[in-house]
Amino acid sequence: MTESGQVRDPGGRRAALILLAVLCAYVVLMDALLRPSGGLLFRPCSGLLGRYLISGEGGLETPVHERVDARLDFPVPQRLDAAYIFHWDMKRLGLPVSMPPYSIHWSGLLHAPEPGVYGFTLDAQGEVRLRIDGTQLEMHQDTLTERHLAAGWHPIALDYGLAQGDARLVLSWKPPRGALAPVPSRCLAPDGAAIAASATRRVLAWVLLAAGAATALALYALGRRQETAPARYLRALGTQRVTLAVGAIVILAALLRFHDFALVPFHHETADEYQHAWEGWSLLHQGVPLAWSTFPDRYPIDQTLDFRWFGDRYVVVRPYFDHPPLFSILVGLVTSLVQALTPSFGYGFASYPAPWDFLSCTLTVMRLVPIVLSLIGIVLLYRLARAYGASERAALLGSLVYATLPVIVLTHRLVKAESLLALLFMGAILATRRHELSGSAGSAILAGLLCGLSIWTKATGLAVVAVILVLLLAARRYRGALLALGITGGFLLLYLIYAWALDFGIFLKVIEAQSTTKLIGLEALQDLVNGKIVTKYFGRGWYPWLLLCAALAAFRRERGLLLPLAVYGMVIAMTADYRVIYGWYRIPLYPFLCVAAGCALEEMIDEANLFRVAPFAVMAVSTGLLYALPASLTGTRWAVYLFALAALVPFLPRLISERPWTVLAARLATGVLVAIFLITSLVTIGGLLEIYAATRGLP
Repeated sequence: MTESGQVRDPGGRRAALILLAVLCAYVVLMDALLRPSGGLLFRPCSGLLGRYLISGEGGLETPVHERVDARLDFPVPQRLDAAYIFHWDMKRLGLPVSMPPYSIHWSGLLHAPEPGVYGFTLDAQGEVRLRIDGTQLEMHQDTLTERHLAAGWHPIALDYGLAQGDARLVLSWKPPRGALAPVPSRCLAPDGAAIAASATRRVLAWVLLAAGAATALALYALGRRQETAPARYLRALGTQRVTLAVGAIVILAALLRFHDFALVPFHHETADEYQHAWEGWSLLHQGVPLAWSTFPDRYPIDQTLDFRWFGDRYVVVRPYFDHPPLFSILVGLVTSLVQALTPSFGYGFASYPAPWDFLSCTLTVMRLVPIVLSLIGIVLLYRLARAYGASERAALLGSLVYATLPVIVLTHRLVKAESLLALLFMGAILATRRHELSGSAGSAILAGLLCGLSIWTKATGLAVVAVILVLLLAARRYRGALLALGITGGFLLLYLIYAWALDFGIFLKVIEAQSTTKLIGLEALQDLVNGKIVTKYFGRGWYPWLLLCAALAAFRRERGLLLPLAVYGMVIAMTADYRVIYGWYRIPLYPFLCVAAGCALEEMIDEANLFRVAPFAVMAVSTGLLYALPASLTGTRWAVYLFALAALVPFLPRLISERPWTVLAARLATGVLVAIFLITSLVTIGGLLEIYAATRGLP
């Protein structure tokens, strides 16, 4: 038997992995066929072709990038600026000190579903010209311009120019029998070939869907016959149900995390993401870490570089000591590999010559690292839940929450060292648990290695060391504790040698600056429990529910979850300035919170009583509804809360009388609420680009 309760069956594991590989390929292909953008495989078949140019003297325009935009709905400047930042060629265009004046020309086809009078309106900052069927429409800000269109496809072109200021462009229409809304992607096409391709893809998608269903039914039917190959295959798969379930959750998580990942969160919402990439890139390519620093005043002037990049000021220092280098090296390595390999596949990214080559790091590549780390984290989370005594179902539910909750999906796109720290935290606890059970020196060594790597990842990695030592000492594994502590001390010594090799004097000055500017106190904890991602508050109702689940764990056998939560929270309180705590600080907490959430969901589903369901409905379900439902349906925040309270009505009869029908009604209502919770999470992530843009920023 394995630790997860599965029978050891190499043949079954091999069959499960093959099935998951086929399922992954099938899902990627279906996603590419059904997604208008074409996913990872095909050219977009909906939207308009946009040619992004910069405007020079005398009206001269220089091309920068070309792409298909699903719709002309850019309510915030970051969404238009990203096309320039992610594809800037310094050799051809020079160093972008500020965002240059630019123009964008969109062209393609507009589909009118029915004949009639269509109203068009623009919400724009800048100059805009709109042409339909070759005729220019007189457009004014927030004014509806009407035009009669025959049913079918019509040539459309839109020219947009911005000399200075924040870009904004939203093209909306009002069909003859519809409401005013941004022109949907399905009614736009870059050219006639894309229209034909869209129809072909839909047919192919239905064929593949039918083929997949027929194959599954055929395997099931043949599997019922004894001693046939399908029967043996299904029996082998039956021993690997956990592997299949976790694999399916990982595939779902990948789809959600890669959806618009380069655009949300916005590219200049925090410059901290570039810190890690620049540090890792320069360390690998130049041998010395370079990045913008919070403490440039601690450096000699000849070791700093003050410059502006697309309007933002950066003071880059060399050598950089604000953060340990392990995660940065990983980001720099992946960025270097992708930048070297993608041109041969026809893809291009930003290009800067030395000594500005570190600016070639773009979010499109950098964010691959935290996303992949979070997918690995799902597997570790399942094992962690089982190690804490959670049942198989509770562990899977916790993994599903970790994979789909929008706030977790969003923060796992940020290029922050906490993504790696979360994996090291889980791995160290799993190694420690194994050492507690077996007493093997190998497990203690592994725990020590992971603790040491945590120190090289982030200063808050001290929490990992503290938790591991407490667990080992509490289990009276003193030899293991000494072994882990010795290895961690060795890694700390190596870090000091690394600093000495670069510039130990500046290293001490940076450490001194960090220690003197931090505010020690529990005030920092209030930001850990609010809904701030970077500069926006998002999903505030989900946090209290996760914390409530963790509090409930104190009354169950999973109470050990409280130790890492408490220790990490205290380390943050003692090392972080409460004025600059952001959502990524919570990333190492999410695995433990989700394990607690999985256990709470299992109990709620089993018991289906009002007291278990009420917090879930009011906090978690209502928050999802606020984001997933159109504003016309939600109305106000209180309308959603009232809906959540109304959903509790089926549980009231059970309080009065414990009868079969009252129990059945409560169980059905519980299942419906869980389904709504998951569906609203998926819908929210699908519309995250628009939802996050409209989310309130800092007060």
